[in-house]
Amino acid sequence: MKLKKILPSFVIVSGIALSGLFASMPVEATDFANDMIDVSSKKVLVGYWHNWASSGRDGYKQGASANIPLKDVNSAYNVVSVAFMKSNGQRIPTFSPYNQTDAEFRSEVSQLNSQGRAVVLSLGGADAHIQLQAGDEQALANEIIRQVETYGFDGLDIDLEQSAITAGANQTVIPAALKTVKNHYKAQGKNFIIAMAPEFPYLKPGGAYEKYIASLAGYYDYIAPQFYNQGGDGVWVDEISKWISQNNDSLKYEFLYYMADSLIHGTRSYLQIPNDKLVIGLPANNDAGGSGYVKDPQSVYDALNQLKKDGNPIKGLMTWSANWDVGKDVTGKPYNNEFAKRYQQILN
Repeated sequence: MKLKKILPSFVIVSGIALSGLFASMPVEATDFANDMIDVSSKKVLVGYWHNWASSGRDGYKQGASANIPLKDVNSAYNVVSVAFMKSNGQRIPTFSPYNQTDAEFRSEVSQLNSQGRAVVLSLGGADAHIQLQAGDEQALANEIIRQVETYGFDGLDIDLEQSAITAGANQTVIPAALKTVKNHYKAQGKNFIIAMAPEFPYLKPGGAYEKYIASLAGYYDYIAPQFYNQGGDGVWVDEISKWISQNNDSLKYEFLYYMADSLIHGTRSYLQIPNDKLVIGLPANNDAGGSGYVKDPQSVYDALNQLKKDGNPIKGLMTWSANWDVGKDVTGKPYNNEFAKRYQQILN
């Protein structure tokens, strides 16, 4: 059993230059949340966690997501993305736990870190309007570092959607801030995780996520395109002379394989994401996503196996969300960790 350590944490004031941040009095923390979990050489199974209370009947099929403590997220998920860091009336986005004190939330992050599981903070969400301005780079970097030092986060996931992707100077400010944070922790011998979860139609030349990917090349640890909620959007494949849409259940293997192959090679009108940085995002069930649920998990394994045979094994899978994985359908039937149970073996 690993012994607890007494580690320093620091208070960081937004707007102060990083070089002067650590003159503050250290606060001793007897936990593992100061351990920055490195997933750069690991396969990942990523599950999002909701930082809000379920309203019930909140699913696409009128099911109900579950309220679960962060520490109780299924152990199959070795990366947990906390949703969301948002702008709540202020320009610089921030985060606070919805039903706990800072110390209580940090304790739960510590429990996951003690198991070798990373906890990253997700920036954005479908309803988040974030609009940064040129000159906000340092303030955003300081706020991210404050979040890390307060709660023990191991990285940040860009999950901007709709107009927030390109609003204001987001496309330049966010990458610049993340580079500052990555380098700050690299100087301490730590790897601050940088991830993204773009909806896959944005991953085209000239698309909304191109600047983020180009700016953070060499810095990001993985990108998890959302292969869901896109209906008829998809990919044309010359080899089989077919348009394969995301909601075509009869061609689910083909969609998963050819979309991943397109991204790995930067072909079929998509941007390039190296295979060892690519994570496929899928909904946990039909309530979690309006479309994209995989009925037969074998189609996922077939796609992963073919990519591996091609010499292009990918980094893992992501789901929205860990809360939905333990939710209930409209009849009250539990989903019973279906996603975690189906796919946890990809980590082996």
